[in-house]
Amino acid sequence: MKFYTRYLFRSLLLFGALTTLAFAQVDELSATVDKNPVLADESITLSVVAVGDTSRDAFDPTPLNADFIVGRTSVSSQTKMINFDTTHTTVWTTALIPRKPGRFIIPAFTVEGKSSAPINMMVLPVTARQTTQGRDVYVTTSIDTKETFLQQQIRYTVKLLLARDLQRGSLSAPTLENGEIRQIGKDAEYNDIVDGKRYRVIERTFAVIPQKSGTFTIQGPVFEGEVVQDRQQSFGFFSRSKTISRVGPPQEITVKPIPQNYSGTWLPSDYVELHEEWQPTDDQFTVGEPITRTLTLTAVGVDEAQLPEINSQYPQSVKVYPNQANTTTIEKDNTLIAQRTETIAIIPSQAGKITFAEVKVPWFNIVSGQVEYATLPERSVTVLPSKMDASSANMPSPQIPTQTDVISAPAPKVELNAATPQASVNSPWWSWSSWVLLFLWLITLAGWAIHVNRALRPTYKESPELSANLSEKKAWKILLSAATKQDNSVIVPALTNWLNALCSQANHSLAQIQRDLHHEPLDNEINKLYASKFSPSAHQWESEKFINTVTALRKQLLGKQKSADSLPPLYQSK
Repeated sequence: MKFYTRYLFRSLLLFGALTTLAFAQVDELSATVDKNPVLADESITLSVVAVGDTSRDAFDPTPLNADFIVGRTSVSSQTKMINFDTTHTTVWTTALIPRKPGRFIIPAFTVEGKSSAPINMMVLPVTARQTTQGRDVYVTTSIDTKETFLQQQIRYTVKLLLARDLQRGSLSAPTLENGEIRQIGKDAEYNDIVDGKRYRVIERTFAVIPQKSGTFTIQGPVFEGEVVQDRQQSFGFFSRSKTISRVGPPQEITVKPIPQNYSGTWLPSDYVELHEEWQPTDDQFTVGEPITRTLTLTAVGVDEAQLPEINSQYPQSVKVYPNQANTTTIEKDNTLIAQRTETIAIIPSQAGKITFAEVKVPWFNIVSGQVEYATLPERSVTVLPSKMDASSANMPSPQIPTQTDVISAPAPKVELNAATPQASVNSPWWSWSSWVLLFLWLITLAGWAIHVNRALRPTYKESPELSANLSEKKAWKILLSAATKQDNSVIVPALTNWLNALCSQANHSLAQIQRDLHHEPLDNEINKLYASKFSPSAHQWESEKFINTVTALRKQLLGKQKSADSLPPLYQSK
């Protein structure tokens, strides 16, 4: 009897608990934000509070994705009991960042049949003045060109400016629909003064490669971190911190399609070169002995996946054994450099003169806007007969014995136990020599690849003065110093900064400035500079001609500016 009573009591308790869960409901639901209005790059904290019994997964922030960048949602629960009256409260807290300025509505949320009231939000645009005034943390973004071609690299620069000590933080990458984004180089860190306020600046550079033509928006990166509040609010050795979120402003770009007059694999670049090496290096080869031809295609401002195959043709008098191509992408001076290396083993099968056809790779010059070709001229070589053929040609021709000689000649004695050697004519010694030469060729190829890798390994030099906004005179002095020292790692960024200052531009790429100036002597010197900087082969670069060219350009543009400033005003004051 006791057993049944205890079983009945436990069943009633379980039934009561299940009944309580089944009839759990929310008595009240509310939604609030911590600030309204808000600047476009600041974060908002949305709090949704449910009073009553509910599940921790009942809140869904998905409807906010259209107008806001939705961060992580944290959940907290609290239970209070006053005079045997129990109250359950669940709070969902979500960080939101507006995608653009304007008026927005945070919609009503529904949990367990209860709905919250919608919230009207005002998002104000961030002007350059608002960015610096009274703000301790903010993010800026810039691109080197607003118009680009399909798959052309865009240099995207992010700067995080901090006027307070940073305890922890993370900066995400920008995003682009139908585009590839990768960080290039290392972060640069320096101090700068903006509108009379001192900031610690962390600068990061990305390469953005659009994969579709049209008009797109590069969404800015998001910074989330904790900064130390004022020292006066600190307690003892502990400093109070404040959680902040900032987003970089978006950037609009226009991506042009492939020109209709272009044929072949699309390759937009500032500079493309095709280089070859031969082993052995002379112009006389031997039948049966292998020749190694190495073709290297180098392109600036593209990824290795964009490099086309090198279409090289060979005559029928040679046997061709191509190896698998090697591709790589390195970063040098915040620029992508892609290389494709193809190695071909060539074995001549006939003696005589052989002509290897010209090799051409089409590419699109983004500076001139024209289709150009990276070429290798045709080459003629002489193939000598093999040593075996030469020795057999010098041997006297054998005489065919007559029938009388055969009859009169005594039969030779044959020793059954003696070993009979084979004729030396059938000895394959030359085949073994070919394999030995092929082995030596592979060792040479491996050594050459290691040498090229080391030669093209990127080196990063921090130059904070090139990152800040420079005056024309200071940028000119830096450029002259780099050109005099022939420091290729500094000349290109120094030239870009000086041309921006000279032309009163900001963060324009070197290619874009070249298109605006249409200065042929400068274009020729830049091509020579690229050849000496990125080419695996040795190219002579004369700094004197470069300095003379940029000096003449400076005098020309400064003279135009002075003449424009000296013009009388259109309306004279009476």
